[in-house]
Amino acid sequence: MILKISSITRVGLILLLLMSFTAFAQNTHFNKISFVNLAFNVASAQTQQMETHVQNTLQVAGKDAQKKVKKQETDGHSQPKYDIINDKFKDLGPGNNTLKFIIALVVFLLAFWAVGKMKGKVKWLAVIGVLLALGYISKITYTEARALGRQQGYAPVQPIWFSHKIHAGQNAIDCEYCHSDARSSRYAGVPSLNVCMNCHIQVKEGKVSGSTEIAKIYEHLGYNPTTMQYDKPGKPVEWVKVHNLPDHVYFNHSQHVQTGNVECEDCHGPVEEMDRLVEYNELAMGDFCLKCHRETGIDKSNPYYKHYKFKDMKKDDKITVDKIGGTDCSACHY
Repeated sequence: MILKISSITRVGLILLLLMSFTAFAQNTHFNKISFVNLAFNVASAQTQQMETHVQNTLQVAGKDAQKKVKKQETDGHSQPKYDIINDKFKDLGPGNNTLKFIIALVVFLLAFWAVGKMKGKVKWLAVIGVLLALGYISKITYTEARALGRQQGYAPVQPIWFSHKIHAGQNAIDCEYCHSDARSSRYAGVPSLNVCMNCHIQVKEGKVSGSTEIAKIYEHLGYNPTTMQYDKPGKPVEWVKVHNLPDHVYFNHSQHVQTGNVECEDCHGPVEEMDRLVEYNELAMGDFCLKCHRETGIDKSNPYYKHYKFKDMKKDDKITVDKIGGTDCSACHY
């Protein structure tokens, strides 16, 4: 079909795809090349009409999408409006690159076809399109391959909305009040609902969620707030784990929190600003764990380290974790 249309229309179609590709790639170095300027040099009035038609179509589609979102917000089966990922944490991780990849692939194929069919300035434009599309495809491929097995930006919906921003931020509740196992166990642990009831046996309504989420705590505990009795059968909360490491990785919370004096925010990020918990850091071995071990000094006041004899080191020299086996493969992989 594409072979039967006029040359001017084919040029306009290729340029339109290139401009669409530029829009999606605006966060990369490709935006330094202005395809818009090139388009005005070779595009015809017919191409401009095509652009206007596409823009109108996108505007209509955008309005329909907004109506759909508003309808979902008012739907009783949708998530409440307060269960949000804060703007600061929305762009963590690689994101969804599916549409970008498809557009880049289409641009690559059309531009590659145009290289053999066109002449002059249009041909060189097609060559640039091939190179840029190929480069962007390679970038997406690398990003997705690097993200395999990692969950940066992961923010699952939980059965009960719990805002760290309200509890750890506004109310300044210490992390270890709820995650008390972090000081004595390999795992930080999920706090039992009995810990929640230390406060919510009195606090029965919140300023943001009202009584909706607190009522879920009562329901799972089988607690009757009217009689203040546990007179109904309870049921466990099926929390969704946010921070996951591969099965072959050993990580001990107590070793880091108690022995290493590592703050929770060093790994988990500013959770006190999160309405919905998001995996903040990539938790990659080389760029995160090993980097920390090579830069973080040990607590010399810990009597355990008196057993170590550090050769050729002065008393005031900084002793980092890697110097006591913190970068040995068997320390974390077993």
